Amino acid sequence: MLNAVLNEKRTVFEAFLEKYLKENNDSSGLFEACAYSLTAGGKRIRPVLAMLACEFLNEPLEKSLHAGLAIEMIHTFSLIHDDLPAIDNDDLRRGMLTCHKKFGEATAILAGDCLILLAFSVIGSSSYSTEIKNDITREIARSCGMQGLVQGEFLDVEAEGKEVDLEEIKRIHYLKTARLFELSMYAGARVARGGRERVAALKKYGMNLGLAFQAIDDILDVTSDGASLGKASQKDEKKGKATIVKVLGLDGARLWAEDLTNKAIQVVSGISGNREIKDILINLADEMKKRVK
Repeated sequence: MLNAVLNEKRTVFEAFLEKYLKENNDSSGLFEACAYSLTAGGKRIRPVLAMLACEFLNEPLEKSLHAGLAIEMIHTFSLIHDDLPAIDNDDLRRGMLTCHKKFGEATAILAGDCLILLAFSVIGSSSYSTEIKNDITREIARSCGMQGLVQGEFLDVEAEGKEVDLEEIKRIHYLKTARLFELSMYAGARVARGGRERVAALKKYGMNLGLAFQAIDDILDVTSDGASLGKASQKDEKKGKATIVKVLGLDGARLWAEDLTNKAIQVVSGISGNREIKDILINLADEMKKRVK
């Protein structure tokens, strides 16, 4: 049932993305590179989380689509730049050529840059109130700059080949991954005009889920093959990356991920909202930890 629900929401988002790309296509090589990476598939977990947060507060998911698209654009920019030779130097992403392998390094850099600005354009051109536009724009900037994603990526690169402790790993994972999960829950709740306490609780759910997501990604890099992942495997250890597995070992990393998903479940169980959506959020966290058992 969970997969069917998530696939249904992904389908709604994909249709919205397709419509956006059709309406904004300027037939340039830069647009082609942006569209290539945006449509490369993936779980669409971030826009789906925005939808679920919105529905949890009893508003239709359509209200969250502009916010979800903006966040997915930010996420896609980070993947394009992550894959570049100067950072992770990956050839494949989701089983497809990475943007720089398909279009060249210069175009990939510019496509990533463009997606950041398109994200803000999507929010600005939405029908959200001025107050909500300002709030989401501010949170995107906070979650993705010096207090979020880009800083997390910088710390991740700086930590390569070094000994790091659990607190350092947690900070890197929080900034580079969990911040976008937080942002997704915040954006969905904000467009639904949720109260401060419930918005804060949904953000906390997103934080724990995001930390678990990154931990599981670290584990799967060790335990899965490239065909299963759609990208190179065992690359974290080769590059001396700072991972939860490096600090806690495989068994410890599994327990860490399980504890975080349990915390996410506890948070969302304790707040009032749409019962059906609450069950989906609980099941989503529960299914996530099963990926590495």
